[in-house]
Amino acid sequence: MNDQEFDALINKIQDEVFTEAKGVLGEKGFERWRNPKYCGVMQGADSHARLKGSCGDTMEMYIRVKDDRLEQVSYFTDGCSSSSIAGSFTAELATGKTFEEVLDLAGADVLQLIGTFPEAEEHCAHLAVTTLQEAVNSFLVAQVRGEKQGI
Repeated sequence: MNDQEFDALINKIQDEVFTEAKGVLGEKGFERWRNPKYCGVMQGADSHARLKGSCGDTMEMYIRVKDDRLEQVSYFTDGCSSSSIAGSFTAELATGKTFEEVLDLAGADVLQLIGTFPEAEEHCAHLAVTTLQEAVNSFLVAQVRGEKQGI
C-alpha cells in the first residue's frame, strides 16, 4: 500500500466514524464534540464543584459570579465525549443565569438544548447540572458564612 492509498483509507474510515457520530450525537452534539466550548479549569473562579457519577466519570464545574448571576461558567471532565458535550452545553445554558434559574435547571433542559443524545448517556447531562448546582450551593454557603471562596 502506497502513501496515497493509505491516506485514502484513513480518510474513508474517518468519514465513516464522523457519519456514525453525527447520527448518534446529532449535528449540535457532533459540532460540540469536535469543537468544545467552555472547557477547562477556570483560574480565579468564585466557586467550583467536583462530583463523580455512577458511571465513574468525574465532572467539575467552575463559576464566576457578578451581580448575582453566573457571568462565566466552565467545566472539566475525565469522562467520555458524552460527558464533555453535556458539560459544555450545561455551561452554555447557565451563563448569564441567576442563582435561582440555575437551581431550577434539570438535565432534561440540557438534553433539550442538545437535541439528539444517546439515551444510555443521558445521565451525563444530569451529572453536569448537579455539579453546576453544587458549585452554586457552595458559593451561596460561603457568602452566608462570610467566607471567601475561590480557586
